[in-house]
Amino acid sequence: MAPTTSYFSPSLFFFFFLSFALTSSSSHGSSTITTHLIHRDSTFSPSYDAAETVAGRAARAAEASLARHRYLSSLKEDMPRDVEAGLVLAATVNVFYVNFSIGDPPVQQLAVMDTGSSLTWVKCLPCSPCSPGGGAATALFDPAKSKSYYALPCTDDCQKCDGEHCMYTMSYLGNQTSEGVLASEQLTFLAPAGGGETQTAVVPSFVFGCCSSLTGVGSSVDPNFNGILALGSGHFSLVNQFGDKFSYCTGSIADRSYPHNRLSIGRGAYLAGDTARVSLRDGAYNVFVNGITLGGQEVFLKMSDITRGVFIDTGAELTFLYTEAYDAVKAEVIKLASGVLTGVNPTAPYELCYKGTVGQDTKGFPALGLQFAGGADLVADNNGMFKQVQDDVFCFAFVRSPAISVVGMMAQQGYNVGYDLDQGVIHFQSMDCEILPSS
Repeated sequence: MAPTTSYFSPSLFFFFFLSFALTSSSSHGSSTITTHLIHRDSTFSPSYDAAETVAGRAARAAEASLARHRYLSSLKEDMPRDVEAGLVLAATVNVFYVNFSIGDPPVQQLAVMDTGSSLTWVKCLPCSPCSPGGGAATALFDPAKSKSYYALPCTDDCQKCDGEHCMYTMSYLGNQTSEGVLASEQLTFLAPAGGGETQTAVVPSFVFGCCSSLTGVGSSVDPNFNGILALGSGHFSLVNQFGDKFSYCTGSIADRSYPHNRLSIGRGAYLAGDTARVSLRDGAYNVFVNGITLGGQEVFLKMSDITRGVFIDTGAELTFLYTEAYDAVKAEVIKLASGVLTGVNPTAPYELCYKGTVGQDTKGFPALGLQFAGGADLVADNNGMFKQVQDDVFCFAFVRSPAISVVGMMAQQGYNVGYDLDQGVIHFQSMDCEILPSS
């Protein structure tokens, strides 16, 4: 990868990783982080707006998904690029938040979960222009007040130095950047322990970016998040600093009161169900698709090596299919909807829209299945296939793509998705997240 991101080389990272590995602990001796995921539009989110319209939420989800698709498309090109992550630092892009605390004493943070980023960063004092996210519950982290903060010094391996400390720069879509000091610090997570109780999991000596400058963001920055929680496959992601496994389970995105969305990282991550072989592309996760079905009937099987590659992503809600696959699926959806659903003029990026509501008018509609190389199937039911875009209009939530395919979070809802980087596979298990075992 050739982004403008800079910090220090992997060789120096391993020194700090070894230090971390020898001291990793929690208050219960656990080697697993388990915490709640908060959907951006849920009633548990500081971004929740009871007055926001269905159309407003749908437009935001589409804009975010298209931005994410543009980034992931760039990973396919063998050329230098100045984009490190597919996020836009704005309210339009956040799908799921994660709560954790940083420092000693701990300062609560609210960060965006991102499987396409490999460096976690949070806003740090002094920071310009920065505002604390998450409302009154969180605050900007002041490293001067933390007993466990350590700014990484300049060494021969440091690719960017201010004369004393190793620095980082993260470039995002829209000419936006996060810059600051590369440091190590203690992270603290509150984990559900069953019976309504919680336990504390502590990650010491965690390498992260202490952001002192956000540029090019103007008024678009979402004030309700403090940074990025990186779950990509790169050296500095939380996954590689706390084991090589993680899983997330999400319920219905349309149910804004669903309380059981969960993220687990480490040896106790929930890995169940059939698997798909995964390859890593600039920190993002890519699997091969062998075929697509509707209602269990084969729709598209003639997938070349180019069209088979599919990104599994948390930064997009919508799902994108390569043109050939999309055309085959679209034709079959039209056939199945004929005489059953009332079509209306679609609005971009959608090509098929219908009158009514997803909950009432698509009951019993044949589910769409993605058959992955390795044996796993991901089956999107009516709630994963269709999105309400107005009070009385819903659209087929799969979008045509001229370049790549991306499986977004709508198609993944109702699944526990478990990543095992050591084995090189992703597990897919259809389930209600409420029945996940306590870690």
